[in-house]
Amino acid sequence: MLIMANWTRSATLIWRWLSLLPLFAAGPARAAETVDATAIMQRVLANRPALSLWLEAELRIERKTAESFDLNIFFNGDPREVRTAYRVTAPDEVAGKAVLMIEGGDIWLCEKGQSEPRKLAPAERATPFLGGDFAYEDLELAFLRWPQHRFVRESRRLGFDCWVIESKPGAQTPSQYGRVLSWVDKQYLAVVIAEAYDAQGRLLKNLEVKSVRKLDERHYIVGQIALTNVQARSRTVLRVLEDHKAALTPEFFSPETFCKAVAAPPKKE
Repeated sequence: MLIMANWTRSATLIWRWLSLLPLFAAGPARAAETVDATAIMQRVLANRPALSLWLEAELRIERKTAESFDLNIFFNGDPREVRTAYRVTAPDEVAGKAVLMIEGGDIWLCEKGQSEPRKLAPAERATPFLGGDFAYEDLELAFLRWPQHRFVRESRRLGFDCWVIESKPGAQTPSQYGRVLSWVDKQYLAVVIAEAYDAQGRLLKNLEVKSVRKLDERHYIVGQIALTNVQARSRTVLRVLEDHKAALTPEFFSPETFCKAVAAPPKKE
C-alpha cells in the first residue's frame, strides 16, 4: 500500500495519479545526475515515512461472477523493516484468514480457524490471494527488490515525468514473471504504472492505482488500486474504505501472534 508524504500537487493531479500494495513513497526526490536503475529502485524502497496505521478495505474480484471480501490491513510504520498484515473480516466462510508479509523476508499464511501460521514456500508467492488477481508477490511488490534493474527510457505518462525501469528476477528468484516494466515518477520516486510480463514475454498483468486519499497535511495513501490479468481477462480492485492512524502493538506483526485473536485497534473519531 502506497504512503506518500509532503505531496504538493493539485487535487486533480492526485486523483489521476496511478501507482500497491505495500509500496511506500515520501517527499520529493533529488534530481539524479545519471540514471542508475538499481539506485532508483533502492531509493523508492527507502523513501518511506514512519507511519503506523490500519485500514478498512474491500477486495473485489471482477469476473463473470463478482466476489467481494472485507479486509483490515495493518502497517507497522518502521521503515527499517516494513511489515504488513492482511486480515479477512468478511464473508464468514473466510473471515479470520490472515497474511503477514515481512519485506524482503518471509510471508506467513494463517487459514480460517487456525491458530498457527505456516511460512509460504518461494514458489507459493505466485499463488493468488483469495483467488483473485493479486498474487502474494504482487501484494509485496517483490520486483522492487529483484537483483536486475535496467534503465529503458524517459517517458511522460498521465502528466508525470518518469523513468521507465525494466526489472528481472534472476535465476535464483522464483517468480511467475519474466520481467516487469515500471514507470517511476522522477520527483516523488513513486511507481505510477507497472506492467508484468510472463516468461514468454507476453503481457500478463497491469497494475494501476486509481486514486489516493489524504491522511493529514503530509501523508496520503492509495485509495483504490486495480490489478488486471490481461490473459485471464479478469480484474481485482482493492479499495480503502476507512483509514486509522494508531499505534499498533507487535502482536499484529509477529509470526507467532498475528493470526490469533487480538483486540481491535482504536478507530479515529
